[in-house]
Amino acid sequence: MEQLLTSIGQNLFVLFGLLAVGGAGVLIFSKSAVHSVIGFLFSMICVAGCFLSLEAEFLGVAQLLVYAGGIVVLFLFVVMLVELTKYQEKGIFQTQTKFAVPLVVIGLLAFGGVFRGALFGPSATEALTLQPGLAGAAENLGNAQAVSRGLFANFLLPFEILSVILLVALIGAIVLAKSERV
Repeated sequence: MEQLLTSIGQNLFVLFGLLAVGGAGVLIFSKSAVHSVIGFLFSMICVAGCFLSLEAEFLGVAQLLVYAGGIVVLFLFVVMLVELTKYQEKGIFQTQTKFAVPLVVIGLLAFGGVFRGALFGPSATEALTLQPGLAGAAENLGNAQAVSRGLFANFLLPFEILSVILLVALIGAIVLAKSERV
């Protein structure tokens, strides 16, 4: 029975992964900005499904709340408030294609080389093996408890610094938006 559940979880991971790639394709290749945001939303929901199939409930729920809930709504507001038609008429977006395509190809080749080295290099077996002490600690706690213990015990100061930086960025965005309208 346990092997059946593991097999179903692996199949769901592959299914959600392929659906996320399809949503990313809609995001990239759609002519409409609203359709691109919908493709992004679909991809984020599928990534949350990948996390849930890996039994990472905290990350799955955080993915839904932060990205599918907050960031997609922000993108949708930006798409609705910014008039892209006047920029498309000027041809601003079409001039960067000849520079972007070679850069994307170079980036994909570099990523492929690093990915291949990480998975099949000499240190891959050590890096991809879970240490026995870590496995025992995770069994005693639930997923959310393990994440919160690590976040609030070992990484409390970086977490608080990040919250202050985000608050300053939010205040700066409000000030810039206000000064443009006056």
